[in-house]
Amino acid sequence: MIADLDFAVVWHWLLAYGIALARPMAMLSLNPVFTRAQITGLIRGAIASALALPMVPVLAAAMPGDASGPIGLMLLAGKEAVIGATLGLLLGAPFWALDVAGDVLDAQRGATQGRLNDPAGFEDVSITGTMLIMTGIALFVMTGGLETLATLLYDSWALWRPLGALPRLDERAPLLLLGMLDRVTRQGLLIAVPVVVAMLLVDAALLVLARMASQLRVDDLALSARNIVFYIFVPLYALFLLLYMRQDFADLPNIIELLRATASGPAP
Repeated sequence: MIADLDFAVVWHWLLAYGIALARPMAMLSLNPVFTRAQITGLIRGAIASALALPMVPVLAAAMPGDASGPIGLMLLAGKEAVIGATLGLLLGAPFWALDVAGDVLDAQRGATQGRLNDPAGFEDVSITGTMLIMTGIALFVMTGGLETLATLLYDSWALWRPLGALPRLDERAPLLLLGMLDRVTRQGLLIAVPVVVAMLLVDAALLVLARMASQLRVDDLALSARNIVFYIFVPLYALFLLLYMRQDFADLPNIIELLRATASGPAP
């Protein structure tokens, strides 16, 4: 039985599997849903394999029988990884906005020393940012975000064929990628502004109190007062955060339309 096995066919299917795996693996490796939730690389690989398997027969049928050039295969897998990484960055924008908001809130309330290690291994992260991101991940999964993620991946395969060259991007593509950074920062600041304003009002009240009672050490009371306001205000503010995250997650399916508008298809 082993002697009759055609290893050329097996190798052909393995190459198709490797090319199909590159895009979802790169997308999941940069998505906070799979990195910040401490999903290990083995589990991420299994999820990426499950997403890639439906494309393996299509690729195996479309690939030429002599597709064994190492440089060509490496470039093709690299192209797929670049597209997957772009999708992962765009899908992770709402979560990074929550991380920015957490950093701003922790800096305002003087809790920058208490930071956590990022499971993805990039850098340490703020406590409030981690809380907001984990809340966003839970809401993302509960509202069908994983199905949206899979749909966007398969739509990207329909838009940019796995065996094609890099897509032609018009002049709006750099603005799209740079605009994502601007959007993350802007939304993070907008999320943090109400709580920051409440803390600033407390600081103003303490300044007025210091003018009325000069014997009080306002500088010692300010940090405690800001943290008290933070812990009282955040549960009330959670309702607004839920509305924000639902609205932002509802816009994720439009990413593929945005990419279609900035790409005219594969290069010849």
